[in-house]
Amino acid sequence: MSNTKQETDVLIVGAGPVGLFLGNECARRGLRWRLVEKNAGQSQHSKALAIFPRTLEVFDMAGVSGRFLELANRVTSVSVTTQGRVLAHMRFHPEESIYPFIAMVPQDVTEKLLLEELVRKGGVVEYETAFVTAVESDGGVTATLDHNGEISEVRAAFVVGCDGAHSAVRHLLNLSFEGAEYKDSFILADIESNEGLPVDELQLCPNELGPVAIFPMSATRRRVVATVQEVEANAPSLDLVRRIVAERGPEGLEVRALHWSSYFRIHHRQVAQLRVGRMFVAGDAAHIHSPFGGQGMNTGLQDVWN
Repeated sequence: MSNTKQETDVLIVGAGPVGLFLGNECARRGLRWRLVEKNAGQSQHSKALAIFPRTLEVFDMAGVSGRFLELANRVTSVSVTTQGRVLAHMRFHPEESIYPFIAMVPQDVTEKLLLEELVRKGGVVEYETAFVTAVESDGGVTATLDHNGEISEVRAAFVVGCDGAHSAVRHLLNLSFEGAEYKDSFILADIESNEGLPVDELQLCPNELGPVAIFPMSATRRRVVATVQEVEANAPSLDLVRRIVAERGPEGLEVRALHWSSYFRIHHRQVAQLRVGRMFVAGDAAHIHSPFGGQGMNTGLQDVWN
């Protein structure tokens, strides 16, 4: 039996929502842990948006749901419309959950809330600290870290890679990321709008030019996701977003300003296993898929809980 002393119980790589939630859980359960993040700070963009009932239940059990419920825009229905016609209207009311809504909380806010809770528990995020490599031996893992060129080692009982789709931990473990890329390109745009649509309703708009989804963050701020045939410039312009909404979106929606926008391609990929020895992957490091269902961050947070 090895007598090697562990410096920490869990080394968490990546301080997005998944890594931050894992840090909170380690702190709540009395484990020793470190959380490293290669970037200089948290995300400044909304990115992932929808928090579904099961994730809210998990947050409730973990003791972090309060502020999310205070700040969320609660979506209770979905409308499927095309060319001014309502094809379907569905109430969102899961009977077995105490949270009969989708909580719309931008990712930057989610990270802020989880970080605040982590700090309240006495934790810190070690920014500008990259995971380099790790070796498992003698009942633990020795990981090499790079903090702005200063190399150090940490001995951990377990390592968890919450470091995104290009995960360094997954690459180290040589886990195949099986799947493929969808052929379409997409835009994501956070817009300022009029109050022409219900604040508690999500719109899905099928169209021969490609689908559009409208997610309400507030009465006058919305997320637009749509397919595009061609990529114009470095990021979608206000004119492009207005054109897409006018051609394919629901009637009554006016795009007044653009807060943030991006082009992206969608992959559907996953690893065959989440664990190799004492090292794990979670969240986008383990599985990625279309954002139209809004489940990406939710599945990652539930990886941590499970």
